[in-house]
Amino acid sequence: MSTDTAQLARTASSLFAAGQVSARALYAHHLAFLREKAGLSLQGLADQCHYEQSYLHRLETGGRLGTLTVAQALDRYYATGTLLAALWRLAKREAKHAANGLTDLEAAATSIQEYALTTIPALLQTPSYAEEQFATTSPQSAEVLAAQIDALLQRQARLTEPTPHPLRYRAVLDELVLHRAARNPATWDGQLDHLIATAQTPTVTLQLLPLHAGPHDLRGPLHLLTFRARNPLAYAHGTLTDHTTDDPDDIEELTRQYDQLRDLALTPAQTIEHLHTLRTT
Repeated sequence: MSTDTAQLARTASSLFAAGQVSARALYAHHLAFLREKAGLSLQGLADQCHYEQSYLHRLETGGRLGTLTVAQALDRYYATGTLLAALWRLAKREAKHAANGLTDLEAAATSIQEYALTTIPALLQTPSYAEEQFATTSPQSAEVLAAQIDALLQRQARLTEPTPHPLRYRAVLDELVLHRAARNPATWDGQLDHLIATAQTPTVTLQLLPLHAGPHDLRGPLHLLTFRARNPLAYAHGTLTDHTTDDPDDIEELTRQYDQLRDLALTPAQTIEHLHTLRTT
């Protein structure tokens, strides 16, 4: 790696550690910078490295993180040593801490709009349902599990805290969520009762998106958050990594997709009525 490239790597790492810029943004910026410095178009790079142009574009705009193999291949092409691989690892590490970041964002938000595709949203889970989810997806000791449940209850307190400006929360639940019931029937009935009760809270809106509503643009779980002192933000959940964006164009498009889901969903009253029919007792 050249002296200039090594200095770029040290600077990038320092900026990330100081919280001045996201590691994903640094990685994307360097990918675009190096390509432009080489005098290549996206199509030209695609022809040279045998990756699809659309894929490279998403890497350069932060839409995808890609794999370490790609970062290493581009390091070899640009003769940048391990610069891009190091930035990729920083971005990967950043993504692993995304769940804690969501908790902080929820605490500062004035409104949250959520789309749930696989499980009951965390803010609407009962302790019993949450315990089953934690035990299934990431088994831990009893002490760690208790701490996870306690942290969840603290997050949920935002929905009911008595403040002059309470959090406004809307959740659109894909019907698939309700087809994946808890293993314990009593746990599931308790979760359904909690959904019904919470849906009748003045600051909470709950809607079910039925399977017969057909296809839509939004392909994964999503949070849209608004704040008093900063721009709106979207938090998209992925299988391996999560991604946040405050880019106005991204927010506009994701909001459009969310609004489409909301319009396709059952009304809040219809949703409550349907939840009653799912109870086993």
